[in-house]
Formats: sequence, structure tokens, C-alpha cells
Amino acid sequence: MRPTLQYLERQYETLNKQCFQGLLPTVRIQLSKARTYLGQLGYKRRRKLLGGWEYYDYVIRISTRMDQKEEEVTDTLLHEMIHLYIAVNHLKDSSSHGPLFRQIMNNINTRYDRHITISHHRTKEELEQDTQQRTHLICISTFSSGEHGITIVARSRIFLLWDQLRRFPKVTSTQWYVSQDAFFNRYPRSQTPKIYRINDNDLEIHLKDARPLIRKDGKIYVGK
Repeated sequence: MRPTLQYLERQYETLNKQCFQGLLPTVRIQLSKARTYLGQLGYKRRRKLLGGWEYYDYVIRISTRMDQKEEEVTDTLLHEMIHLYIAVNHLKDSSSHGPLFRQIMNNINTRYDRHITISHHRTKEELEQDTQQRTHLICISTFSSGEHGITIVARSRIFLLWDQLRRFPKVTSTQWYVSQDAFFNRYPRSQTPKIYRINDNDLEIHLKDARPLIRKDGKIYVGK
């Protein structure tokens, strides 16, 4: 399913009463087309007169890009509601998903037979649903073992990563391409040197229509 705003607002009210004793405030819920997250808690902050920060204007964003099961949508909403509960009650945790978050998550999962998780790993079916056309700047790294890796590079970081990726441990060479093949949507856009393994068959198929990138005289050109 791809939830509607009305559905999420009703679910929020029901889950607030069921899992949080109705203690959460009413917050805005927004639908998103994001491909990098399923759910996200947003807020603004301002400095208090006597020091410290005040957080306000909370909003929960739920991505509708992927078609999911209803229970997965609900668990995503609950995940963000836990973040909200910790934030509005000014509770301290060691990290975004620290011991306190995990304790609340496990309590809800056990008591209400939910399946909230720390992170969501997209299935093969979900990855294949993302067919939106976008431009990818691609670095293919060859390792000393003969295996290949891929990095989809953020446009603002291409010069930095052009130098850093070729110095990555055990990388013997790098080749750069530009492509609009939707297959590459499944990889995150990197701003730091990260390399993901990719098999040769996928490379042969999906780089077929890619064009090489050439760096010369401090500029990057699209080759033929």
C-alpha cells in the first residue's frame, strides 16, 4: 500500500492512545517521495534565553515511493513516534538509536506484537520499483582481487572523490561514467569515499549505454 495522509493521521491517533497512553502531542504528518528513508522526524530549534536549545514544530515524514505492506507502514510510523516521545519529553539517549530507543521499541514490539526495527533494508522488489530517471555520476573501482566496486558520487563531491577513490585500499584503477539507468537508483549518493561491491554481469548490462567521464585541465568532460 501507499498510505494517504488521512490514513496516517488516523493511525497516529490510534497508536498514540494504544502505545503512548495518548501523551504525544498532535504533530504534522507529511507524505514524501524520498528514496533514502521510509520515515523521518523533523523539527526546528532555537536557542533559549538562559542557554540550551528548544525544539519545536515537529513533523513526521513518511515516504510513499515504495509500495509496502500495511504493517510495515505502521511500524515505520511507530519508529518515528518513538523518536518523538524521546524528544518531547527531553529524554537522554546515547545516540539516535541508543539503549533508550531500543528499550521502548522492544517494549512496544513485545506488548503489541509489532515488528519495529532500527533500520529498513530494502528488498529486491522494492529496489526494482524505483524506476525514476536521474543522472548518476559513477566511479567503477577495480580491486587487486579482480573484483569490482561502484560508487555513485554526489555532484558537489566529484573532484574530491575522483582523487580519494583511486587511493582506496586495494584499488588498482578507477573508471568514471555518467548514466541515467534506473538500476543505479539503488545505490546511495556518496559524499565520502565508500565503495559497494557489484558483479560483472550487472556492470556489463547497465553500463552499456553509459558515457565515460574524462578529467582534463581541472575540468570534467563527458566523452563519446
